[in-house]
Amino acid sequence: MFGPLPSFQENVSTLDALRRQLALTALPFEPPYEKRYPYLDRDLLEFMFAIPREQLVRPTQRRSLMRRALFGIVPDEILNKKGKAFVARSPMVAISNDWAHFAGMTRNMLSSSLGIVDSERVSEALQKVRRGEEVPIITLRRSLFLEEWLRDLRALGIITLDTTLTPKLRWQTSIQG
Repeated sequence: MFGPLPSFQENVSTLDALRRQLALTALPFEPPYEKRYPYLDRDLLEFMFAIPREQLVRPTQRRSLMRRALFGIVPDEILNKKGKAFVARSPMVAISNDWAHFAGMTRNMLSSSLGIVDSERVSEALQKVRRGEEVPIITLRRSLFLEEWLRDLRALGIITLDTTLTPKLRWQTSIQG
């Protein structure tokens, strides 16, 4: 509650994931050369972390800050050309493509009946994904994965859940039973 802002925590988490990924990359022996990552420059990252996230990420406007900064310097045809598909966008596209499945899943979520997630918030996040708005996609995907996992466990008969009870009553009856 009193720590860094969630956006800063997300940036640090992303940077840590990049660091781990780059550490796994082996350098070739022949010819010897050095790899550099200019977008991981400390000064650049400090600058980018200082910019409010709303300035960097705008719904349906890719590279908004860069386009505004280069307006009048770079020709409009180059600034406004369609870009290639972005890796972080693919989970959002996958959710949009399988919309009926995920929308149906939020109507009676086992994880919600257990008090783990709030099905209304998951449904709102799915609606935002469908509209192309920014959502914490990793958290959303984990919630959906958890729900799928619980449903698989129930279908296999490994767990049985009485979804008519509140989580507190369900816990009490499972202890007594």
